Amino acid sequence: MSMSWFLEGAAAGGNGLLISIDKLPFRVGREASCELPVASKDISRVHACIERHADNSLQVTDLGSTNGSFVNRTRLAPHASVVIKDGDILHFGTSEFRIKAKPAVQVIAFDDDNANRTVMFNRNVVLPEHFTPQEREFLDMLKFDLVTVALQPIVDFTTREPLAYEVLGRGKHPTLPQAPIRLLELAAMLGKEVELSTAFRLAAARAAAGMQKPVKLFMNIHPMEMFTEDLYTSLRDIQSIAPLMSLVIEVHETAVAEVEKMKIMAGRLATMGIQFAYDDFGAGQSRLNELAEVTPHVVKFDMALIRDIDKASTNKQQMITQLVQLVLSINSIALAEGVETEAEAAFCQSIGFQLCQGYLTGRPQLV
Repeated sequence: MSMSWFLEGAAAGGNGLLISIDKLPFRVGREASCELPVASKDISRVHACIERHADNSLQVTDLGSTNGSFVNRTRLAPHASVVIKDGDILHFGTSEFRIKAKPAVQVIAFDDDNANRTVMFNRNVVLPEHFTPQEREFLDMLKFDLVTVALQPIVDFTTREPLAYEVLGRGKHPTLPQAPIRLLELAAMLGKEVELSTAFRLAAARAAAGMQKPVKLFMNIHPMEMFTEDLYTSLRDIQSIAPLMSLVIEVHETAVAEVEKMKIMAGRLATMGIQFAYDDFGAGQSRLNELAEVTPHVVKFDMALIRDIDKASTNKQQMITQLVQLVLSINSIALAEGVETEAEAAFCQSIGFQLCQGYLTGRPQLV
């Protein structure tokens, strides 16, 4: 079946435009004779052309435009061509479109009031971002559950035996990065942060169930999930998948400041048999008051405090020692994150840290 192609554009007020590519070659420019005349001062008179590629797909060619043609925010060399596919994002100057493959619904044309000259603009201009690169791939990743997890051991400082593992999400989509940082960036652009966070936890629960033995997992939750009923539903779901799994939820310090909500959350988690940890302690404010008001089971000291701690100034070493002793005094467990050397480990253990996590004692391993 032959494919109908069109350009999806963003109009003023956030309305969408669908522009049928019903004639090839399909030229974009300020001239009224172009198949898509665009009355924009940064569009050349005949700016770019979309035409049929040899394998029956489409390709776009920059026609020596002054302000450039872009595919997925990568600028084409003048007169260069590149194959385009469904979902690719095109910029002609700063005019933004997305190529779509499905029946067109209307043709949009623009009056051309300035067809006889091209106006220069700053080549470093920020391109508009109505559409997100790799949106379709990201949504497919969630739809088809193309995620997995790596587990990093959390060990006892004395025995060096693993007591638990932190869950670190990874992508499995063939055209998307595996690294969680990039996936989280994409999720934020698409408003899918909670869905991605939930998908990682479900993958971890399935991995735990496959172990067929008791295992303790530390799992992150996204700040947007905090204090929501959907979070508790998600946690019950993963408990049902892996009944032998013990769970520790990592709470970022930005959420810790909401003491009354944290008290309610701590109570809800306790009824579910779930512990919680304060993550990245010391990265920003130390939240000492909140530590006393809502006591966590574990306090994870940020790796920035641990890195080269054995070589740090006496003042810094004394400060961290006092913080560790404070954590121990409220009957929480002190965990050092990012331990990479034996010297760091020896100092951390000497000042009272009970748990260790870092490359020294184990790198994340895919499951």
